[in-house]
Amino acid sequence: MLVQRKQSHWEGILHAIQNSYAIKRHIEFFNWLKQDIHPLMRHDVLLAAWGDFAAGELNFDVSSSIPEASTQRLLEDSAIVNYLMCNLYKRWVDNDERWFIINRFDASGIHQQSPTPFTQQLLKMHSLLVYGVRDTRGKTDCIYVFFDRSKEFYVPDQMLGMIMPHLDAAIRRVGHLSPVVKDEDLLDSLAHGGLSDREQEILHWVRTGKTNLEIGMILNISPNTVKNHLKRIFQKLDVSCRAQAVAKTGTVLPTSRPN
Repeated sequence: MLVQRKQSHWEGILHAIQNSYAIKRHIEFFNWLKQDIHPLMRHDVLLAAWGDFAAGELNFDVSSSIPEASTQRLLEDSAIVNYLMCNLYKRWVDNDERWFIINRFDASGIHQQSPTPFTQQLLKMHSLLVYGVRDTRGKTDCIYVFFDRSKEFYVPDQMLGMIMPHLDAAIRRVGHLSPVVKDEDLLDSLAHGGLSDREQEILHWVRTGKTNLEIGMILNISPNTVKNHLKRIFQKLDVSCRAQAVAKTGTVLPTSRPN
């Protein structure tokens, strides 16, 4: 009986690998996770993040059957999740780039800092598994975080080593989702030079004379992330400094603060 279960288990892994080659769309990736991967490795949410972790410039993709734990929900306010993923990435690096598990995960602190529909769902998750992929050529490392409601996450090391390279290859063939832009949001964005909500928020604090460090403390992001947001703001507004950005949007920057 035990031999039959083991044989069935390995057949499931090989079946999942074979089916991964046909994935070309997000819905196909979602169905593959649900039908082929979930029986092998139970999880409620898969959150993928890739990009420049040192600068905090990340892209996200979420695969979940929970409506509030979706890519669109995350992108509505991704700053706190950006911080979480950068932290998990650092742990992965410090762990000699080996996958690791956090049992009895508590997202209450994250939700208190940034109460959103997405972080509300993270409160229900009690364990997670982190698997990283180093992208030496493209310089866009990726980490995959499997969240589960159980208090203990368990997966055999050998199985993970077989499945994850195929999961990584599949998701790289799938175009990641972008946030839905409403008509009124688009008009407001155009009025501010095409700035995102986060960029407008940072520009607001720049207008008050806050430094990068102060803005980072207010928004719970790093000063380096603020700096990168400002670079994009300058590019969109076609300006070269804080004073010009503020002047172009119709507000005078306090002269008592440095640029």
